[in-house]
Amino acid sequence: MTSDSVAASGREAPTRRIVAAWLPWWPTERLGRELPEALSHPFVTVGEGRNRLIIEACSPVAVRAGLGPGMTLADGRAIVPDVVVRPADPAADALALERLARWAGRFTPRVMPDGTDAILLDIAGCTRLFGGEEALTASLRSALRDFGLTARLAVADTPGAAWALARYGPEDPGVVPAGAGPSGIGRALARLPVAALRLAAETASELASFGLERIERLAAMAPAQLTRRFGPEPVRRLEQALGLVADPIASLSPLPRRTAHRAFADPISTVADIRAAVDGLLDDLCLALHSAGEGARRLHLVCRRVDGAHSAVTVGTSRPLRRKRPLRVLFEEKLEQLRPGFGIDEIVLSAEVVETLSETQTDWLGRVAGQRHGEDEEMLADLLDRLGNRLGFGRIERPVPRQSWIPELAVGRGRMLKTDASRGLGWPPGRRRPLRLLSPPESIEAVTPVADGPPLAFRRCGRLHRLRTAEGPERLECEWWREEAPSRDYYLAEDEAGGRYWLYREEGRKAAPRWFLHGLFA
Repeated sequence: MTSDSVAASGREAPTRRIVAAWLPWWPTERLGRELPEALSHPFVTVGEGRNRLIIEACSPVAVRAGLGPGMTLADGRAIVPDVVVRPADPAADALALERLARWAGRFTPRVMPDGTDAILLDIAGCTRLFGGEEALTASLRSALRDFGLTARLAVADTPGAAWALARYGPEDPGVVPAGAGPSGIGRALARLPVAALRLAAETASELASFGLERIERLAAMAPAQLTRRFGPEPVRRLEQALGLVADPIASLSPLPRRTAHRAFADPISTVADIRAAVDGLLDDLCLALHSAGEGARRLHLVCRRVDGAHSAVTVGTSRPLRRKRPLRVLFEEKLEQLRPGFGIDEIVLSAEVVETLSETQTDWLGRVAGQRHGEDEEMLADLLDRLGNRLGFGRIERPVPRQSWIPELAVGRGRMLKTDASRGLGWPPGRRRPLRLLSPPESIEAVTPVADGPPLAFRRCGRLHRLRTAEGPERLECEWWREEAPSRDYYLAEDEAGGRYWLYREEGRKAAPRWFLHGLFA
């Protein structure tokens, strides 16, 4: 799998441009901004392991003093007695890295944290806003330096290549020219160790023990042989770095527009306590929505437990809503699904989807002005919200009129309470229509005095219906672009027993006339 053979395969070069920003001292530099003494003194973070305190991260000053990750704190103090120590907090490191990635969204909307100490940015199409690729990376480097962060940057067409150059490349920034293709990327990575392919330490060590310590030697081997001896991971990682297989960047999801949260010094676990907390959160959230002139369409409740796990429920609404009472009813039906475990120490309520909600004028009794059934519509909307959260909003529809003269085409399915698209549509006024339509129309045998005259009787399911009256015909035809569609002549018929029917005769251009029963009157 040499880079030259890859280039000869005719694959197109990737169109992306990826910047990898590696922060080698991230845990200590993140805390160092709050500890002035950490800038000039050796500084480490420690965690528990094997019943001892183990150094997990070191500052540059600590490394120069002889300390390193994996060393016990007791051994570290023997080397540097006045070392500054703080407990490691991987969760806080990850949260801060996510915040840094969101900040980097000013350079490109396609950005994500990578691992525990890097961010990846896809800057394709964004460089012209900063004066070019070199100016963008310089601006990013300067901003990170102002934050007190040490960063190594690399730019390539694939995330894997940028990641490898940022950590193991000889230059900072390391740049692979745009459109270099697999051959150019292969040459840029050739002298790097195989660990630069984002392989597990055990896999990289095993490859090195077989003499495959550099990427150029790994690329020279046949993929089948590599897979047979070391599994699929080395081949997959190499192909990702060269751009032969997909390696997408999962952009960060947008933050909720409106949130409210409660933290508890003493964890809660009963449904009554959770219900009281949700009630207070709804007060805060509804007030924020009202101030912003917005209504929520989907809300997400997350209960974070003391054991690090979380339990969550989601509710949706059929229209923008900021009234507390109906929202509280929706949540009360789902609070039983929450699993508090050993206790909940934080609850977060967020409005993930919001829409602008205009104010409505009401009269002295609280009814919507100019709307006869405003209260009834609110009650219907509340009912639909409850049904939608139980059954799924996609399963609840309503009939809406469509612009067509053919009855079965004049009715469609629409979303709940969405009436704007169908406003003003419907069948022409003054024309009698049955309450019940048969779908599809039922074929019948009709008796007529003349070929194109009204029916005198018809037979349905073996029973003969003699007609007392038959009003019509009313000619209905399909849209003009359906040239081959037959025309229909409809009749309002009443039999001797008092039953009323909607019959039609269908006449095609080439087929003989046929009779159908299409509807039943009450």
